[in-house]
Amino acid sequence: MTNASPHRPPLFVAPSPLAATGRPVIQKVLIANRGEIACRIAQTCAKLNITSVAIYVDEDSSSRHIKDADEAVCIGSVETSTTNPFLDIDLLVQTALSVQAQAIHPGYGYLSENADFANKVRAAGLIFIGPSARAMSTLGDKRSSKDYLRQYAADVPLVPGFTGSSQDPDSLGTAAAEIGFPVMLKASAGGGGKGMRIVREPGQLKDELERAQSEARRSFGSDDLILEKYIESSKHVEIQIVGDSHGEVLSFGDRDCSVQRRHQKVIEETPCTFLSEETRQRMASTAIRIAQLIGYENAGTVEFIVDATTGHFYFLEVNARLQVEHPITEEVTGVDLVSLQLFVAAGGRLLDLPVAQGMKPSGHAIECRLCAEDPARNFFPEHGKVQLWRPHGAHRDVRFETAIQTGSTVSIYFDSMIAKVVVWAPTRALAIEKMANVLANTACMGITTNQLFLQRCLTNPAFADPGYTTDFIPGHLEELLQGPSRQCTSQEMEDAIHIIPALVLRRLADYQGPRNPQHRRPFQNVRKQFRNQRHDRVNIHCDVVVQGQEVDAADSSPRMCVWTPQAADGVQKGDEVHICTVPRSNAPADDTQSAAAKVTARYNAISQALRQGQVLSSPAYQVAILSWTPVAEESATGRGVGFTVEVTLNGTKVVAHIALPAHGSRTVFCHFPLLGTYVQFQCHTLLAYVESLRSVENAANGPEQKAVAAPMPCRVLSVLKQVGEEVKAGESVMVVESMKMELSITASASGKFQSSWKQGDAVEEGKILCTIE
Repeated sequence: MTNASPHRPPLFVAPSPLAATGRPVIQKVLIANRGEIACRIAQTCAKLNITSVAIYVDEDSSSRHIKDADEAVCIGSVETSTTNPFLDIDLLVQTALSVQAQAIHPGYGYLSENADFANKVRAAGLIFIGPSARAMSTLGDKRSSKDYLRQYAADVPLVPGFTGSSQDPDSLGTAAAEIGFPVMLKASAGGGGKGMRIVREPGQLKDELERAQSEARRSFGSDDLILEKYIESSKHVEIQIVGDSHGEVLSFGDRDCSVQRRHQKVIEETPCTFLSEETRQRMASTAIRIAQLIGYENAGTVEFIVDATTGHFYFLEVNARLQVEHPITEEVTGVDLVSLQLFVAAGGRLLDLPVAQGMKPSGHAIECRLCAEDPARNFFPEHGKVQLWRPHGAHRDVRFETAIQTGSTVSIYFDSMIAKVVVWAPTRALAIEKMANVLANTACMGITTNQLFLQRCLTNPAFADPGYTTDFIPGHLEELLQGPSRQCTSQEMEDAIHIIPALVLRRLADYQGPRNPQHRRPFQNVRKQFRNQRHDRVNIHCDVVVQGQEVDAADSSPRMCVWTPQAADGVQKGDEVHICTVPRSNAPADDTQSAAAKVTARYNAISQALRQGQVLSSPAYQVAILSWTPVAEESATGRGVGFTVEVTLNGTKVVAHIALPAHGSRTVFCHFPLLGTYVQFQCHTLLAYVESLRSVENAANGPEQKAVAAPMPCRVLSVLKQVGEEVKAGESVMVVESMKMELSITASASGKFQSSWKQGDAVEEGKILCTIE
């Protein structure tokens, strides 16, 4: 599938069917979802002149989907409501009626595959933009879909599994032994990696069953699980289908979704170049046949597992909704799938559209899911404020789907995916190269994401082979967790980038608007870091730059930037700066020293190095600012905090996207396309740096802490130990939930368990969850 054109054609948007009155059947749509999918639906509605209504909760009021929609309605709070408002069927239906919508679009996740929701929407006289409740309950449920196919299409290959409905651990244990380990537990309803667990030995089954049920219940409103064989060496391939109410079902090609962590997709591509044309056609025919058996309507995805060893494929499930990865199919087919959903939901005939007369996919498309998570901590979810969001290269072949913007808050109450990055290119190799470049140049600062991890996946030699399997991430994890995929050319350059945050703070006032009487500042003509004792060499211009959020007494990474006196025309000629590691005392380490004595010795070592001119023997850099460009988008608070600078360091040009969290802050976020990620810096004066060491040393010399603090805001799901019970270090003592994920809290030491929290309690970040005495 290639195309000689360097760009894909514009998307075909299906028209809005008209009623007998000549007016569109659907004139207003309530979007029963949030985030990037709500933005996507609102944008397509705008193309069709359909009014869109967004819903939101108190914890999500800054999301961009509210701005993209024509109207917005608050439906409550996740934190204070007994039921997640996005899962409250009666509330959503009443909201749609109150705004006089004709239809509800469920998006994906939440209630998108809930047959009761679809029934109640239609019972209220509204159009549900999705399949029939019968199709949803039959094919959209993993258990019933397999039962249905065994009865009506016995030749469709199924993954071996437990055919019963029991959720009893003993019954499932017996079935697992017959199937053979490893096996997989899966939530019957929903997807997205929620409610899924691999069980490799009998002793794990009971605990994993409870965890999977709990996760499924909170994510989809049902804790029913199925059990089936886990195929180790496999590819996850799916077929996009769309059906109408007139019996027609079309296939829109296949997608390879085999790059997964925690059984959730992170990179998807189309087409799956691993498949032979014969296998591709057989899978598409099977998908259409399954859909036609039940008269499937609207968008859906038929998922298959392909045994990479034998090439055989097995039916996995039907996602009776739009998929997260639908944009890549749109890119290669040139068809707006959301517009097709609206078209067929309003009674339109697919055969009336030109896409039914001969669709010709072209090129290759890749989607990367940008998630707020830390890959180095087992993909632990992250939260916080987005200090700067600057997508790179968005145009007809590069697409960003997101609800975040500069100043947005990533909440603990929603999934960790914060954006989808989509690229199209004539070939797979060019698409990989383009995606790696887009990710490297896109700035998302303030929260930890998988941005660098995605680049490492794309550039890993194993990904270049289309035969990679679902074991790609687990099998190459150590390589994928290494440093930036675009390594600095030398240690010298790695040191030199510490100059940029210090330079930015030194020059910030020079680039903050025109100099006129209304913008005058006190002492604006006095040079920076001015001191009366100009002949004392310890008073020369000096900045200590630390990577990370705070100073670490044992960290050797801080760099000291020592600036030479600036000439009168220094802005034009630039600055000269020497950079070195922060000097340390040569005296032997003495653990009996007080914190004050250690800090004093450190200050004296730095002072002596400055007075004796030792730092001036370190490498010198000629530094000049070539450009300083404010970002087009201001923060959600209305204060511009971001800009892009181009700097030369000894003649080498370095680009950096900069974010300052607040005026007067010494924290500087720098995204370097050279590294493909951002670095958080703390810039200190010499005295401020030494003072920060004092608190670090005091904490280090304090009593041993045997407490476990909440790693992020969370809700207690269960307390596994009794107060006063003896526990061992590393033993699980509590389970909490954050960002739709369950997290085990382990004991930090051996001793007696103590905690005042109980099931259902909300815990703020940093609060002590438990202590071990």
